[in-house]
Amino acid sequence: MAAPDPHCPTEAAPVSSDEADRLFAPLRGLHRVGIAVSGGVDSLALMVLLAEWRTHRPDAPDLIVFTVDHGFRAESDAETRHVAQLAARLGLTCRRLRRLGPTPAANLQAAARAARQALLCDALRAEGGAALVLAHHLDDQAETFLLRLARGSGVQGLGAMREADRWGDTPVLRPLLGVPKARLLATLRARGIGWCEDPSNADRAHARVRIRALMPALAEEGLTARRLSETAGRLARAGQALDDRVARLLRDHARMHPAGPVRVSVAALAEVPEEILLRTLACLLQRVGGAAYPPRMERLERLVETLSGGTRVQATLAGAVVRRADGVLTLWREAGRAGIAALTVTGPGVWIWDGRFVLRADAPVALDLRARGDPQASAPAVPEAARAQGWPGEAFATAPCLQSGRGGDASYCPGLGGDGPPNGVALTLLERFQPVVAPPNSLARRGNNEI
Repeated sequence: MAAPDPHCPTEAAPVSSDEADRLFAPLRGLHRVGIAVSGGVDSLALMVLLAEWRTHRPDAPDLIVFTVDHGFRAESDAETRHVAQLAARLGLTCRRLRRLGPTPAANLQAAARAARQALLCDALRAEGGAALVLAHHLDDQAETFLLRLARGSGVQGLGAMREADRWGDTPVLRPLLGVPKARLLATLRARGIGWCEDPSNADRAHARVRIRALMPALAEEGLTARRLSETAGRLARAGQALDDRVARLLRDHARMHPAGPVRVSVAALAEVPEEILLRTLACLLQRVGGAAYPPRMERLERLVETLSGGTRVQATLAGAVVRRADGVLTLWREAGRAGIAALTVTGPGVWIWDGRFVLRADAPVALDLRARGDPQASAPAVPEAARAQGWPGEAFATAPCLQSGRGGDASYCPGLGGDGPPNGVALTLLERFQPVVAPPNSLARRGNNEI
């Protein structure tokens, strides 16, 4: 168990039950939610507070704890056991999730984060959960803001984390985003609950650890965690307004093919402010390329400069090809030097392929899912109708080809024809950009009779 944290003063007050009731109000009425718990201070405090809150809220959701053994440290097995034991004491169901496969030679934290997200999202789907609840807090928000500031992020990045967000098609809630870590630590201490400490949280090889060490000095100059978090919140509010404009632009002027490529009018893009243009391209690149995060701002700016250099231009960024021709931007997934990994599945279940498509099987099936240009794919030809509509044939080389695992004797590409998916199987685009419902503004919350 961990020693006292010098950055978390002991005089901080635990989170009260009244506060918890306000913090967890967005969860009321949901059928079931998953809680991501690592065994550290933050997530254990979240689990404890949620377990206590549900005892006096008849409209509280079912709670399922997910804890991930990523296998990158010898202690990870014991940490997940500790979480499971505490969850049992609190009367909560706990699912221990284990990452399989070799340990990466580099970027361990990023690999652990990616593996954890994938396992948590899969587990939530399997349990029929409505949302995943995370323990990010005020200090996390301030650190994220500074990290992104150092990377030159724009409004979107500097908005940092949001209370309501999505990982792919998985809704994510962060109810503790306004609570300092010191108060979460005090919450555990008040109950005599121990926690685990990841030694990488003190490793100055990581930028977040170095940023964290600067926080006391920054606070002396007025850049407290709360001030930084409030600034991130204001930028997120501005970002939401920009996102609404982007959504309207895409709705009115973009055409998204079921197989993955996207087309959008250059004239429509030329009429919008630069920030909207950049955010629209970031959104499209992320959807088409399947990346977990949008490209950095300076790379987007260079892409716009390249695309502005002529009426027939092609560039690549973030795993996507972008072609300007005949007054249209067409974007599609780039195959890359290594190609796109195939997916072999035995249903029923839900799988994400290439960060772009969701494969759902409600019945026992054996299926292969691979890129249409894969030499082992038994793919239908691109129909002449698609070419007549302006879609380049090469834009479909990375389209998904679903075929029977019994030898590929039947195949299907969304929007391109084929034999069609088997009964009880659906292959659809991953809805990465479903809008998160924004809270009403301050005026709406007051009501007309209070103005």
